[in-house]
Amino acid sequence: MKPIQIPLGKRPHYSHGQLLLEGDFRDEQTYHVEARRRHNLNLYGWGVVRGLTVSRQSDKAIRIHEGVAIDKEGRELFFEGHQDVDLDEFESNEELRVALKYEESPDPGRGTAPSHTRVDCYAVVSVSRRAEDNSGVTLATIRLDGQGRLSQTAIDYTDTHYVKIAPGSITATELHETLRKGWWRSPFRPIPLAEEPKGEAKIPRPFRVGATEARAQHPEHEGAAGTMAIPIPPGVTRVTRLRIGGYENEGTIKLKLNISGWVPGKTKHELTPIVDEEITTHAPFLETYDTKITVLDPEYQTLSLWLWGTGRISISLVAVEFEFVYEER
Repeated sequence: MKPIQIPLGKRPHYSHGQLLLEGDFRDEQTYHVEARRRHNLNLYGWGVVRGLTVSRQSDKAIRIHEGVAIDKEGRELFFEGHQDVDLDEFESNEELRVALKYEESPDPGRGTAPSHTRVDCYAVVSVSRRAEDNSGVTLATIRLDGQGRLSQTAIDYTDTHYVKIAPGSITATELHETLRKGWWRSPFRPIPLAEEPKGEAKIPRPFRVGATEARAQHPEHEGAAGTMAIPIPPGVTRVTRLRIGGYENEGTIKLKLNISGWVPGKTKHELTPIVDEEITTHAPFLETYDTKITVLDPEYQTLSLWLWGTGRISISLVAVEFEFVYEER
């Protein structure tokens, strides 16, 4: 049988003394760019690779956290740090789509002026009405409430697409569909600190713990500090969010959600903050924080909440959202 040749593409072949024109360099770039995009799409697929979570920054603003994605053309999208987006232009009860798109400037498809020596590539954050735009990679969808504000449950990841985890494995989308989320809830039940916080001269007073809340209402308004363990339910694979609520805060509440426990390979104690925030809202507050993307070790890692307030405080709710794999029997 005569072998059948299936064309895979062309790439430039250079020789000594060859005259190179701009078309030769463009062909060289095109070959490698297309190869990279085929690699991305065939080995990983398209969608969110890592991070790019969306969190509530205020009643009218969101924060998009750093991460990486691949669009449907195989192009890579990424940024570091975070991007805050204002939602003031949108009205009540609107459904919005948060997306990341790829753009080039100048657009090679429209021709480039001779003065341009490069093509700038951008990851563009886009927030639009859900029915108006379907381009780019969806990071989340949002529904504003009757006052045009973001509630604590406004952000949804149902339409978010994820890439494959590894060649031949299930996709992250399929894994995401087998994950279930649930909130562990508790009144704030702190115990006194055994040592002063870093940078402080003395150990703060302990909280006064009641049936439904913990208070710092000492006569001198010195505040209070404490820590409490967060039980991790069996089967949990990841911790995703922390929520804390109370009706009084006359100063600043500093809090940390820590991964603690033991590092068996190094035989030492573990302390890794996955939430490190301050609450300055003086009116009744209910704050929710995304954790860093964190997979929990089912044998050695624990969770603890460290909290220190500088004035009169009342805290009624501590809640942690966990993810676990759901298997149908």
